[in-house]
Amino acid sequence: MFLKKRHLEILKLMKDVSKREELKSKLPEEFEVRIAELFILGFIEISGGDITFTDVGRRMLELIDKIPIEEIPDVYINSEIIKIMELLDKTGYVPESWNSLLLERYLADSEGLTEVGKEILNIYRESHPVVYLTPDILNFVKGMPKIGLYDELITYKNTKKQGDNILNALQAMRLLSISPTTEAGKAFATTVALKEVLKIASMVPKLTRALILRKEDFDAMRRGDFSEEMVDSGFCEKGEITALGQSMLNTYNEIGKTYQEITPVYVLEEEITVLKTIEIIKEKYETNPEVLPTYKEIRKRSGIEDLGEILHTLEFKELIRREVIKNKDTYWMTEFGEKIKDLGTVTTDGMKAITYPEHNDTPIAEWVLKGKEENVVDRGITDKGSFLLKFTRSIKRKPYLTKYDISALINMPVKRYIHRDELVELIQKHVGGEEEAIIKALNEAESKGLIRELQNKMLILTELGEGVKKAVEMGKVQELLSTKFAITPTTFNILLAIYNNRKEFDRVWREKSEIGAHKENEIILLAKLLPLTIDEIKKSLVILKNVGLIGKKGLTDAGVKLVESYLNFWRGMNT
Repeated sequence: MFLKKRHLEILKLMKDVSKREELKSKLPEEFEVRIAELFILGFIEISGGDITFTDVGRRMLELIDKIPIEEIPDVYINSEIIKIMELLDKTGYVPESWNSLLLERYLADSEGLTEVGKEILNIYRESHPVVYLTPDILNFVKGMPKIGLYDELITYKNTKKQGDNILNALQAMRLLSISPTTEAGKAFATTVALKEVLKIASMVPKLTRALILRKEDFDAMRRGDFSEEMVDSGFCEKGEITALGQSMLNTYNEIGKTYQEITPVYVLEEEITVLKTIEIIKEKYETNPEVLPTYKEIRKRSGIEDLGEILHTLEFKELIRREVIKNKDTYWMTEFGEKIKDLGTVTTDGMKAITYPEHNDTPIAEWVLKGKEENVVDRGITDKGSFLLKFTRSIKRKPYLTKYDISALINMPVKRYIHRDELVELIQKHVGGEEEAIIKALNEAESKGLIRELQNKMLILTELGEGVKKAVEMGKVQELLSTKFAITPTTFNILLAIYNNRKEFDRVWREKSEIGAHKENEIILLAKLLPLTIDEIKKSLVILKNVGLIGKKGLTDAGVKLVESYLNFWRGMNT
């Protein structure tokens, strides 16, 4: 959305004047450009010499008298202001510097959004812009950076004819979003719909007219009702929608569309080291079968002391798989692991530079800087970034909960936002730890799918996080906190195997002669179902019992809740 003071002045004047020339004579400055932008916003219709309000335009008109136009900044609403309003509305908090932008526009006060602010946000959410693609706009978008720092966008804009007006139009059409200012500055990203616009640009390299698609045109084309203007624009031919027409429909459909949020992912330097170590051991194994990628062998060759933690992080992201060979637990790279080892590291923040634009949201400058540093962003999404997007969308995350994860889950409210600084303080009081380590853990918890942190540092539990929180609280919390590797992919796989084979395990538990002792047939059954040694199974069963996820007769309610939370999470990946 994009509204300048001049747009409001034109709308106010239109209460009494509907003739184009009369309006222009009274407000000649920038008139043609601003009228075109009001048309793009869907606020007005232009027919010959008449300019009339649309329904959404009338809604905006009703607000005009409540806005002191003389006192507001020249740019009243843009994508940055909309994002701040959305965050304030959603979380109840934005930084003071962001809030001051709303205050000077009379969009917020000490209580939050004003009535004007709420209605403008509603208009934004309930309206749809016109697709309005001129030759200048198409030429502009072909070479523009798609994700980056705001200064990069301005530098590019300054090389183009009508650059300022095109940026305004792109925001009005919701093809471009600009982030609020943070310590690192501003960032920008194009939205998903721009991908279709780029297809259109390639179809009409010598365009001499504007391509326009309003809601009425969109509905008519879908019905197969084609006007002469549609034919002249090349949207249809011989009673059929052309490729150009389909891309125009797709563009209209994609604008403002809500997408499922993408969980980011992180890859640590130590993980890369372990993957490369496994590769070396694998090569040796091919000529000497006695050399296996066991815990002991990987630790010896990698030099990583806390190898267990790294193996768990690799396993929860499906970068390694376990296999029992010669009665030993061994670790092998998956196809994703083979690829990731050569791509290098990435942080949650770096990934958010590319995941946010994929669901029509705006990354902040800090995330974009990280994305550039980690080579997932370079004027757009790099090859590395594209692969990581495919990777993070594909994997079925399994739980690996550290003490910081468990403390965060316990301290976070359900269905309510909490500021990161407040949560860090609560975790420090609960389990101790340095601020930097806790923030890193919270970033990783986001990549585990447990929490989501927005641009204003407000955090909320995801649906998965809510389920895991409940499971943790139903279990033995102190034991979970004090046991280093309580909930890991390995222990979870045991819970999942028991859950999926309840009848067989129920029989095993019924036949137990000594209550509380895990009988051999139970362990053998797990060994048949899972790529784990007997010793690993025994050790894991003891842990699961100690932390309250397994009881005398199978999974406890906490264990069932944990498993079902992840099953629901996995099902949601495919919706």
